[in-house]
Amino acid sequence: MALEFYRFIKTHAQAQPDHPAIIDGEATVTYAQLVDQVERFAGGLDSLSISPDGKLGLLCLNQKEYLIAFLGALLKGLPVVPYNFMLTPEDLIYITRDAGVDHLVVNPVFIKPETVPFFSKFKVLITTSPAPDLGLPVEGTVPFDNFLRSAQPDKAQPRHSRAEGIPDVIMYTSGTTAKPKGVMLNESMFDANSKGVEAHLPFQPEDRAIMALPLFHSFGNMIALLILRVGGTLILLPQFQPKAILTTIDRHQATVLPLVPTIYSFLVQLVARGEYNISSLRYCISGGAALPHAMLHKVEDLMKVTVLEGYGLTETSPVISVNTIKEGSLVGSVGPVLPDVELKIVNEQGQAVPQGDVGEIFVKGATVMPGYWKLPEENREVLTTDGWFKTGDLGHLDEQGRLYISAGSKKDLIIRAGENVAPLAIENILINHPAILEAAAVGIPHQRLGEQVVACIVLKEGYQAVESELKKYCQEKLPPFSVPDHFQFYETLPKNPVGKILKTQLREEVRAALNSA
Repeated sequence: MALEFYRFIKTHAQAQPDHPAIIDGEATVTYAQLVDQVERFAGGLDSLSISPDGKLGLLCLNQKEYLIAFLGALLKGLPVVPYNFMLTPEDLIYITRDAGVDHLVVNPVFIKPETVPFFSKFKVLITTSPAPDLGLPVEGTVPFDNFLRSAQPDKAQPRHSRAEGIPDVIMYTSGTTAKPKGVMLNESMFDANSKGVEAHLPFQPEDRAIMALPLFHSFGNMIALLILRVGGTLILLPQFQPKAILTTIDRHQATVLPLVPTIYSFLVQLVARGEYNISSLRYCISGGAALPHAMLHKVEDLMKVTVLEGYGLTETSPVISVNTIKEGSLVGSVGPVLPDVELKIVNEQGQAVPQGDVGEIFVKGATVMPGYWKLPEENREVLTTDGWFKTGDLGHLDEQGRLYISAGSKKDLIIRAGENVAPLAIENILINHPAILEAAAVGIPHQRLGEQVVACIVLKEGYQAVESELKKYCQEKLPPFSVPDHFQFYETLPKNPVGKILKTQLREEVRAALNSA
């Protein structure tokens, strides 16, 4: 029985009952209120008919009800399945069936005439606000506040009796190349991971973190649990909106800002205009994708704040390494490995390489998933018999044991005329160009070269650039085999809900565009 995070918020509620735990728009939830509502939600689950195989789905925006339900389900021992609300309806249906979700907490914004058949399949719908009258089964639908009011607080007894082999949380990957895969995770893994992160980022109860990262994503989940672990305050924003982020920092005197690299590129443009007071910020955290070197410098110079870059995967719950508050940022490095996480760099044969050499990153430890839900073949592919997880990412370690993501993902590596071309190296050069806002390099099949390099570019507002100019710029700064063969210009690059560029989709779009040219 885990209950780590219930114990943390309970301790904070006793020590600082009136301290804000969550700020959600105009609503503030103190630690005392959070404990009461988490206990009530857990108690309310007793009134539902939940089978040993039952699971609770969460289809919400970033809102207090999500966190209350998540923590309440953990307290009760009921498995949780967070939904990525930006997936297609087909993927949502697939996840529901694959995981066996039969009860759902849902924001009514997702309930529409065309989605009623989907929602009607659940035994119980707990709506975060009154649902529209669209023919949903009244008997199985209850507003969240009513659910809490009618429940008796449950302080971890009795726990839900669930079937063997079901984890605390099944967190699905975005499924850009195939069906989403359910990553099996447990509360003890979140506890170990947040404890390790806290060793590098020792935040305090006085810290206030902007939560624009989706809570259903592993990055957002980790930040939320870390802040609640230390007794700090989460300031929830429903989505990535650069102006809203900066305004909220000023309004609530936020001290911590975790984001992905693509969002920082928009923030620095706004900050440069001098319209926002963000002096309360102490640290920015960057994860989810590699942060271009030039962008790190821009954020630190313009926002007057240290940027701490980290690295992790949903499968490692999620953080593997992160730079420390004590040492600050180090260009190109995602920091030292967390305590109790083992890491090695291996070659194609799975053998450890000398320090400084590039290879695939393997990790092992208490934060590594036991496997994907109901996917034994995939588990055999990514998990070795002695417990190492193959990340699929390429990196190296320096003399101090700090990790560098040297070339990005193995699947993104471009092989042009027999030469290995690292997209990350090209992107770091392009983002330094004064006209470029965003850049992504992808490989496209080519009959003679094997693959050709295509740079996908988003220009800053009011700036212009042409292919010949950008190619000359790259020729001056890159080896000949890494210079992009083509440049494609976009108004925006496709991204997942966290803001990470979807290179698989981008490759398909570029390939179609070049074939039709």
